[in-house]
Amino acid sequence: MTKINQIAEVQFGLYKKKSKKGDTKYLTTGHFDNFLNPTLFDDSFINISGKDTKFLLQPNDVILTGKGQRIFAWSYDESFGKVVPSSLFYIIRANKEKVYSRYLAAVLNSARKRYELELLGVGSSIISIAKNDVLDFEIPLPSLEQQQKVINVLALLDEEIALTNKILEKKNALKKGVLNELITNKMEL
Repeated sequence: MTKINQIAEVQFGLYKKKSKKGDTKYLTTGHFDNFLNPTLFDDSFINISGKDTKFLLQPNDVILTGKGQRIFAWSYDESFGKVVPSSLFYIIRANKEKVYSRYLAAVLNSARKRYELELLGVGSSIISIAKNDVLDFEIPLPSLEQQQKVINVLALLDEEIALTNKILEKKNALKKGVLNELITNKMEL
């Protein structure tokens, strides 16, 4: 087991008032769906300059909720554009020579590690995890080659889940259409 402080630097996200316009997406916990994909950015932008640029996510960064009702991690991908996480998150700037961010996020999102993180949190209804607890948090750290294998397997499973969800959406649309036809007497059984 390896402590996060041995493989990464950790800092808080930025507290800033969001707006409908800006040059940078401003992530809050509400932007993530049940599959931990960021969505719905219509009203969540900020302008970033000067000392605030240190909060811009970089390749191999992971964000981890430090406050809130839902503890999860997300691995930043450059294709997502310029992003700054809110102060509800910790930015975990992972050393790419020791750990892949997608592996780190997957481990932190595992049921076991989420449970351990929730146990660290203080507060009755809104969990708050101290920065030192994040720095001292231990994760299994196999070789980069093994980490890549884990990432590949998870990517295949994510792809399968996405396809299954598309099928479910199509079946629900079909069901609504059939029901509409039946109740308007356009279709006989």
